[in-house]
Amino acid sequence: MNFSDFSFWWILFVVGIPLLVIRSIAKSLDLWRDSWDAVALAALSLTLFLNASFSSFLVFLFEVIFNYLMVRWMLQCRGWKAKAIATSLIVFDVAVLAYFKYLTFFVEDVIGLAVGGIPENWQASFPLPVFQRIPPGISFYTFQMVAFVVDSYNLKKQKQIQFLDYVNFIAFFPQIVAGPIERRKQLLPQIESFRLKFTADNFEIGLRWISLGLFMKFALADNIAPYIDLSQTANPWLVWFHAFLFTLRIYFDFAGYSFIALGLARILGINLEVNFLAPYTSVSIQEFWRRWHVTLSNWFRDYVFIPLMGRNKKWAAFYLWLTFTLSGFWHGAAWNFLIWGAYHGTLLLVLRYAGRPFQRWLGHWTTRTQFVSWALTFGSVVLGCLFFMETDTARLLAKLQTLATPWAYSLSNLGGVFTAFEVKEGSVLLAALVLSLGVLFLEHLAVWQKRPEYELLLSPWMARGLLVLTILLGANVPSEFIYFEF
Repeated sequence: MNFSDFSFWWILFVVGIPLLVIRSIAKSLDLWRDSWDAVALAALSLTLFLNASFSSFLVFLFEVIFNYLMVRWMLQCRGWKAKAIATSLIVFDVAVLAYFKYLTFFVEDVIGLAVGGIPENWQASFPLPVFQRIPPGISFYTFQMVAFVVDSYNLKKQKQIQFLDYVNFIAFFPQIVAGPIERRKQLLPQIESFRLKFTADNFEIGLRWISLGLFMKFALADNIAPYIDLSQTANPWLVWFHAFLFTLRIYFDFAGYSFIALGLARILGINLEVNFLAPYTSVSIQEFWRRWHVTLSNWFRDYVFIPLMGRNKKWAAFYLWLTFTLSGFWHGAAWNFLIWGAYHGTLLLVLRYAGRPFQRWLGHWTTRTQFVSWALTFGSVVLGCLFFMETDTARLLAKLQTLATPWAYSLSNLGGVFTAFEVKEGSVLLAALVLSLGVLFLEHLAVWQKRPEYELLLSPWMARGLLVLTILLGANVPSEFIYFEF
């Protein structure tokens, strides 16, 4: 769901509050069954998804019904037949995702590159219902469906799942559009036992997460976004600076969404996975990927890397690199995302093999070790964000050439960073950067003190302060969440 869209909150209250009133009255008259709470949750989730996109809702509804029937059939079978059903269903789910997300890229970029170009009006020759935009959430709920199929197939004690529980598992409104990608063993038991029992503790903790998420999104990410200039290619300082801004924006944007989702779910009594664990505190690329988009990293590890590798551990390095390349392609149908995934896969391999002597040398130091490792890791992530944000391949190559030119790092070009913004713009950006660095400092402090990553930001007084700052400093024109594009 688009938490930056007023209609989401409007429908949430317009539909949610009457449901609660009706439930409360019926409950007092002993006319309400506890099992109807799940019906109310499904109605609310589907209504919110329908509001996001009618055509996408029809696609989603078809997939949900088809997946449920196939999983039910699979659980009634054994041996090769169950495996064949599971395999066919996974292929179907991935094919639907590939159609909506990658058809245009495959035709225009892959086939077009091979045959020397595709006519601009190629879609007119094929009466296919190509969507103008990717159906919201399809990347996330498809992966959740695939994981459910695999986990259900691997269960030793298999039991049928009720259709209503499956709908709520896949369509749970806080997380359907942009995750976290929940697993059967973590979320399904909570869905099966779901009851609308609001507690003061859940409400307070949920509001704290929502407050942190709103602050990250509206006060930080949306105030940084307007100053990211993709057109800068000749000044390496500006290229680095705008990549740095994007690095901050994508974290605060996506983590902000995840925390709002976590807070809404917590108010309903559902515990979602924490999808980010202060990733910019990482002192290695391995640690970064244990902290960034946690549920996606775990999904690719369990459902791509491990099955690919199997028992052939001699090729583990190649399969690791291939997994990261595929994860890059999952983020978007463009060459830059493939490059971004391959880049991070290569970094992991370099650190795993060539980086060991360097790590042993650094092992003689303490504080210096941590700072150098952190600086190298963060710098690598910023460079990777350049690949992620730049969809124009020619412009990306021009920027890389600029970054690799030593004499371009002149003092005059450095001065260009300070003259690139007007005074008013610079003041707004400076304020956003100061607040951003303050948040990152509190994350570093919590990790250094071996506390939960966001404990300091979730304290009662801090949550109230962040909510006030969001009201005062929230961007006038909020942008859509970045990961809605994927």
